[in-house]
Amino acid sequence: MAVIFRELAGSPEERYTLEGFTARRTFLIPWEERHAFAAEILGDAAVHGGQPWVRYPGREGVFAVSIAFSPADPESLLSDEAAGTDLLKDLASYAGSFARAVVEYRSVPPEDRSDGPVAPNETQLSYRMEHGFLERPLLASGFVAEDDPQTPLPPELPLSHLVPYTDHWLIWRQVVGPPWQAIRELQGTVNSDTFLGAAAGTLLFLGADANKLFRGSFDEGASPFCWELRYHFREMAIKHGGEVFGWNHLHRTQPPGFVLIQDASGPLYDSGDFSRLFQPEFV
Repeated sequence: MAVIFRELAGSPEERYTLEGFTARRTFLIPWEERHAFAAEILGDAAVHGGQPWVRYPGREGVFAVSIAFSPADPESLLSDEAAGTDLLKDLASYAGSFARAVVEYRSVPPEDRSDGPVAPNETQLSYRMEHGFLERPLLASGFVAEDDPQTPLPPELPLSHLVPYTDHWLIWRQVVGPPWQAIRELQGTVNSDTFLGAAAGTLLFLGADANKLFRGSFDEGASPFCWELRYHFREMAIKHGGEVFGWNHLHRTQPPGFVLIQDASGPLYDSGDFSRLFQPEFV
C-alpha cells in the first residue's frame, strides 16, 4: 500500500549545474510511515530483479538518490516518551505526528559512452579514463640504422620502448544481482572482441571493486542491498608497422617485429567475453 504524503509549499527546488540537473522535493508524511516511504522512493532490492528507484517527474535520467527525515513538529514529542532507558534501543517518539521528508534528485545518465556496454534496465553506467605508460626493454640487435640497413645495431646498445596505456573504469550502479562468477572467471583475461573501442587482445580486465549500497525494505531485520561495481580495464595497444598489437605480443629480433607468444596451452593471456560482466546473476 502506497504511503500517503503531501508536498509542501516551496517544493520543488531545481538547479542546473555543470554536472547536470539536480532537484529537491519536500514532503509531509506520517512519522510511522517514513521507512516505507524511503523504500518506495529508493526502490526495494527484496523484489526479484529489484524495484526501481523513483524518477523525477517530467525529467528523463533524473532519479532520487537520498532522503532525509526530521520531525515536522518537534514540540509533538510526548514528555513521558522523551526519557529513554536504553541509549542503543530507545528513540524519541513522535507517534501520531508527521515527518518532514527531503528527497534529493540528480541526473543519472544510463551510460556515458555510446560504444560501451548497455546498462540493464534500472541500472546506470558511468565511465572515466586515465593514461600512463610502461617502459619495456628491447634488444637493439633487432633494429638497424636507416643509413645502414644491412647491419643490426649492437646488442649492448641500450634501447627501450615507451608504451602508452589507457586505464578505463566502468562504474555500474544499482545492481541487484552482481555477476560474481563472471568477475572471477574474467579477471586476468583480455577482450575476445572489440570492447570500449579497443581491438581484441588489447584490453586486460584487472578486476572489480564492489560497494554495498542500502536499498529498500528498511524496517524488517537485515536490509537487502544493491551494489556499485567498479570495473577496471587496462588497454595497451602497440602501434607498429601499421598494425596494432596487444598483451599477448612481444618484440623479437629474428625475424624482427612483434609476434604472438604462446605455449602448448595457448597465449599468455586467455581471452573472454566482457559483456558477461553486465549480465545480472540471480540465485
